[in-house]
Amino acid sequence: MKRIRRLKIFLALLAAVVVGGGCIGYIILLYPGSVFVRWAQAALPERVTMITLGPYPEDADFLRLKREGVKVIVSTLDPRLPYERELLDREQTEAARYGMTFRDFPMASIFDEKIFPDYLENQQKAVAYLKTITVPVYVHCYLGKHRTLHVRDALLKAGVPKSYFTATGSSREYWDLLNRLKEAREEFDKDDFAGVLQTLEPVKVKDVDASNLRGWSHYRLGLIDEAVNDFQEGLAEDPTNPRNLTGLGYCYLRYGQPVTAQRQFSRVLDQFPDDESALTGMGLAYLRLENRAQAVKIFHQVLALDPNNSEVKGFLDDSQSR
Repeated sequence: MKRIRRLKIFLALLAAVVVGGGCIGYIILLYPGSVFVRWAQAALPERVTMITLGPYPEDADFLRLKREGVKVIVSTLDPRLPYERELLDREQTEAARYGMTFRDFPMASIFDEKIFPDYLENQQKAVAYLKTITVPVYVHCYLGKHRTLHVRDALLKAGVPKSYFTATGSSREYWDLLNRLKEAREEFDKDDFAGVLQTLEPVKVKDVDASNLRGWSHYRLGLIDEAVNDFQEGLAEDPTNPRNLTGLGYCYLRYGQPVTAQRQFSRVLDQFPDDESALTGMGLAYLRLENRAQAVKIFHQVLALDPNNSEVKGFLDDSQSR
């Protein structure tokens, strides 16, 4: 009888410890700025960029972000997690107090383990929103180490300039670069390649996206040697940059060097197996090497990704008619 009573007391104490520990843990989660959480968080970057990434913003962070020109707060916290719901309510109030636009794209995860099946869907929504951003924005998750980095990687793959996340040169040079990149992209979309080169001519800081825009503009103008120099300049800053590797590959195709071109496209496809531009270039390289069967296979792969790609349809017809 005594043993049973002792066991009951022990189980009651154990339950109390578990419940109490859970309550303490929940309270700690509600205060990301506490010493119990801060050590695990990423630090807020020293300089604000067009898209600044970091952890959950506390009052002092809001004050600094406001002072440095941030206009939009994008959260990836998920209200389906009780502690994140409370943090979201608090954050939305702070954003309104500082006159900032607030958006939330719920991407629940714990130490990078996805919890709900709509994680990637909401990540894509965040990317679609951030691709069109025209003012400085702060993007965060709880620790600033997982969800925000997934969003960043997806944005880079979608063509958002690396400089949106990384400050180069002085503050004045950095924002001048971003303004010129925006103007140059608009000119490129209008096929005003000479205008692109003129807009970017004053840019002195080394930047992979400026190099890429220069490179493709020179390429479209038939100035292949200049394009090669531009793409190589971009790769000197970021040796694995897929857009500059792809551009260099197309230059080698113009030089009549399909094997060398394939090396560049392979470096892109090792990173992004479904990159349509690199796949198309690889198909054209096989076509130049008279390997029509492999070219046809790759062109079909591109069309599976983009059925309305009329240019690749033409390449496919050409491959099959030879």
